[in-house]
Amino acid sequence: MKKAMVWIALALALVLAVPAMAAETDSRTVSQAVNGVVQVYAQTQMSNGYVYSGTGSAFGVGVIGEETDIFVTNRHVVTSENQDGSLTQSQRVYLMLGEKACTVTQRSVAYNGELCTTEDLPPVYDVNTDQMIPCKVLYVSEDYDFAILQAREKVPGRVALELAPRGESQGVGQQVYALGYPALSDKVTTETGWEFSGNYYPYQGQQLPIYTSSQSYNARVEDVTVTTGIISRYTTMTAEGNVRVIQHDATIHGGNSGGPLIDAAGRVVGINTYSANNAESHNYAIYIDYVQDALRELGIAYNVPGGKDWKIPAAAVAGAAVILAVTGKRRKNRQRAAAGTQAGDGKRFVLWGEAGLFAGRQFAVGEVLNIGTDPMKNQLVYPGDLETVSPCHCRVFPAEGKLYLVDLGSESGTWLENGQRLTPHQTVQLQPGQRFYLGSREQGFRVMR
Repeated sequence: MKKAMVWIALALALVLAVPAMAAETDSRTVSQAVNGVVQVYAQTQMSNGYVYSGTGSAFGVGVIGEETDIFVTNRHVVTSENQDGSLTQSQRVYLMLGEKACTVTQRSVAYNGELCTTEDLPPVYDVNTDQMIPCKVLYVSEDYDFAILQAREKVPGRVALELAPRGESQGVGQQVYALGYPALSDKVTTETGWEFSGNYYPYQGQQLPIYTSSQSYNARVEDVTVTTGIISRYTTMTAEGNVRVIQHDATIHGGNSGGPLIDAAGRVVGINTYSANNAESHNYAIYIDYVQDALRELGIAYNVPGGKDWKIPAAAVAGAAVILAVTGKRRKNRQRAAAGTQAGDGKRFVLWGEAGLFAGRQFAVGEVLNIGTDPMKNQLVYPGDLETVSPCHCRVFPAEGKLYLVDLGSESGTWLENGQRLTPHQTVQLQPGQRFYLGSREQGFRVMR
């Protein structure tokens, strides 16, 4: 055994929380958001041969309220740091779904009346992969502590959450909720306590008794822990690459890393990442903006409306509530388009709101998508007092694996990013990455797969 023995202590992972959005607290909305949270198990073999395992939290993105295979977590959940500061990515990453999906047994030796750890007796992980879904790491941020995962299949019962338009979207003092799987919760309910294992460890001619203590991790939806707090401030962490974070006082512990912090409307405003030592009220969440940038870079759709009636948040339209068409055939068409019904060769297009009313939102184009201010004739509806958008402004539709845009005789015009204005009823093909605008660059969209 090494001369320097380390006292046993509970190692807490980094964690953080997020700012709340202006909305009345809806306990039902918050309780529904737990369906978007999963527990992550990651195993990393380092270049020196050591194998490190750990758990964290993650949340789904995609079609809001529907099962998904894309999840966001912290970078440090799926990587381990080498002595030179470089990172090794985890070779095995799973989403845990059941009760006792993983059991960790700590081992220590009794020395001079105290329990001490040694590197020769690392923790033993009993992993039940029958209650896990393997996933791959799609993206690891070089600058900030987040990563994007893709599960082998859509995860049963785990749905995509809505991402807030931007991290710094609520005032100080607004309420937020931290969701995740803190290890402390499982420790309280499943830890066995230290027991003599019946084995001994040889040390300087002595036979030191080995003690073990086990703790299981429960990863069901009902095991998600929800804590509440308020936004304390918005700030920048210079030591972490000048990352913008939200300071809050919702309680978080090791294992919350990568979980969402949501507002009262259930929207994710940040990623739980950092917690100050010995300061329960000083927790920090990375702005959700960084994740949205990465998702757009990867061409991954998020905030896609689900197949039910929905309303644009009032905050997004300066107090004017905008509702999509809700009756008869229009509702049926909107549901198919929102769910991303495939057309032609099965490829799916998404419009990302790049400027204006729908900035930060995404809309799957499965069929014809009319855009304008008339709620009876359009699936994507602007408020009627918006002068730059006509009642029937333009139409976007897929055909034979391609996406097309046609101006419907708008007064202020439909414009491409190169400055070209479409003539009335002119149809052009749109390419992935291409932008177009309604009336001016203040209302625009970008095409994604």
